[in-house]
Amino acid sequence: MTRRFVLPGRETSSLEIDYETGLNEQQLAVVTCGVGPKIVIAGAGSGKTRTLTYRVAHLLEQGVAPAGILLVTFTNKAAREMLGRVEQLTSMSRHHLWGGTFHSVCARMLRRHAGLAGYTDSFSILDERDQRDLIKLCITDLDVPVKQRRFPSAKVLAGIFSMQANTRQPLEDLLGNRYIQFLEWLGTIEEIAGRYALRKQAANAMDYDDLLQRWLEVLKDNKQVRNRYREQFDHILVDEYQDTNIVQAEIVEVMAGGDKSVNLMVVGDDSQSIYAFRGANYDNILNFPKRNKTTEVFRLETNYRSTPQILHLTNASIEHNKEQHRKVLRAERANGMLPALIPCSSSEQEAEFVAERILQLRDEGVALSDIAVLYRAHSHRLSIETTLLRYDIPYEVRGGLRFFQQAHIKDLIAHLRLVENPRDEVAFRRVLLLQPGIGNVTANRIWNAIAAQASEGDALVSAFENMDIAGLLPSKARSYWPGFAKMIRDIHASQDEPETAISIVLDSGYTEYVLAKFDNSESRIEDLQQLAIFADQYDSLNRLLEELLLLGELYGQEMSPDGRSNDDESPIVLSTIHQAKGLEWHSVFIICLLEGFFPSQRSLDEPGGEEEERRIFYVATTRSRDELYLSYPIVRAGGYGASVVQQPSRFLQELPETSYEAWQLEEESTGVASPNAGVSQDFFDPNVDPVWDDDAPLEEPWLTD
Repeated sequence: MTRRFVLPGRETSSLEIDYETGLNEQQLAVVTCGVGPKIVIAGAGSGKTRTLTYRVAHLLEQGVAPAGILLVTFTNKAAREMLGRVEQLTSMSRHHLWGGTFHSVCARMLRRHAGLAGYTDSFSILDERDQRDLIKLCITDLDVPVKQRRFPSAKVLAGIFSMQANTRQPLEDLLGNRYIQFLEWLGTIEEIAGRYALRKQAANAMDYDDLLQRWLEVLKDNKQVRNRYREQFDHILVDEYQDTNIVQAEIVEVMAGGDKSVNLMVVGDDSQSIYAFRGANYDNILNFPKRNKTTEVFRLETNYRSTPQILHLTNASIEHNKEQHRKVLRAERANGMLPALIPCSSSEQEAEFVAERILQLRDEGVALSDIAVLYRAHSHRLSIETTLLRYDIPYEVRGGLRFFQQAHIKDLIAHLRLVENPRDEVAFRRVLLLQPGIGNVTANRIWNAIAAQASEGDALVSAFENMDIAGLLPSKARSYWPGFAKMIRDIHASQDEPETAISIVLDSGYTEYVLAKFDNSESRIEDLQQLAIFADQYDSLNRLLEELLLLGELYGQEMSPDGRSNDDESPIVLSTIHQAKGLEWHSVFIICLLEGFFPSQRSLDEPGGEEEERRIFYVATTRSRDELYLSYPIVRAGGYGASVVQQPSRFLQELPETSYEAWQLEEESTGVASPNAGVSQDFFDPNVDPVWDDDAPLEEPWLTD
């Protein structure tokens, strides 16, 4: 006798979903639309996830088979969230639906057809660490002189190979445009790339980029496979389409093409397309209707997150972009406070304002965890971070470490510590291991030889210049040693000028080391330059190191390396705007809104750079629910004692005065207005010289450089 076993969840729920109650008019139009290609321009905070979820539920309710729907997202978290909501709405098990990231969906399909790509179905997927290890083996195979300072690390090479795959640029063009420091190594890098591809094939392994590229090749080269998936999927839905690269967009359009027109719906916000540096192609979302002639365009413009005042400012800013899908965000919420525009006399005053206002917000009942400080680049946060430490305000750095916990900052400080205290073995070893050709064994030999005689800085200099040291060095390190010894001597001679000492380290090979070692080298070099400016306020290395020790010891034991407080109180968030995308807070501070900083000068020099920078500003302003603070220092330290008058960001200059309220900072103890009180509105006009009110007292002379 045969026993029956019934699997649950094979059919959709018999419950009818009340779409009209759960959706607004624009959302409902998307959810219930008919066949054909569709693009949904979903403004920030407009309920995009809810709309996509209801769209899938509606398709199931209309009788579309679960296996006939493909939902592609950019994160596994987003996929789980959407499929989980569909499951709640329809009682359909999420396991019957096709959904996931581009990489997971392509991997699943490749398992079925691996032979067509030259692999077996048991192929391995290399993570980032595996990728670097395999590239290192390729470097060893080719006997590449990696100890030469300017040769890129395996991590940097992995980033280059990935960018090439995602943008399809010839390697020479890519190096010339983005990695000019490595162009001299073009031939060697091409050899490594070729060897890397061969090793992956031999190991039956693919990296993340291969999953996309190999699946696209299978689709394009095999009509039977192509038609199989065109027949299977009646509907393809793609989330965050503004973040897709060329390969991802082509995969989608190949799968949706053919005689049987698959119903393709792409959803995204062109105003939040901010990942060109990762290979995202803005043209994918901008020109989707041109590539698909019968495309129907929908817009989601009701914002459920922010107040009308914040959205008024946001709309006024983004309308300056010419290349976009026009939309106007409308608030669902009641009126709130106008965004605040705060000119500050200096970066230090800007940081003090942020800290003081955070404490006020906490007293008003706003949780610290519902407050964020956003910036265009990590290097902009140094004054903010040191001020928060002094104010004992707990914070966490989203997606990174505290400023002084970063490897490149610790490297540089180790040089200063070594000169200040030659007995500091930790600093000694860290500095030595940065030198070409020196490993742990050699570092031990040198330490043992020098430690006994180098108790003072001048003795250390003499010891490093002692010719006997050369006998302890491997041959590949000897040519670099005289330069290293000179650097130590020059730092020792600059102990009363910390900024000069830091510049000596940067100019003596460490900048080249950063360029070769880190895939985000430009950002790290900006950090180091800001540290040099920070150091200029101290009159000796000893004073600088004491301050760094104070910042580290007073608060370091209470915080984890990322700055997260170990107290009961949740911390505020410090974040780059890119890391903040998709998040929201009650109150948001956007700092360092200066020309050349935000927008960044590097981006302005690139085609389409200004408009992408304005989109980054759009993302930043739409992170705030209730209170938005825009600040900039009128004067910034320029190094070596100079102060530089700065121009406010063009993104502030182009805002109508009705979109913000100007705040004037005053010193409570004296009742004296901050220097910004003497700045007229003409300061926002780049064609008009700033007008200073002679009656407004200044705290210090302002120098222009």
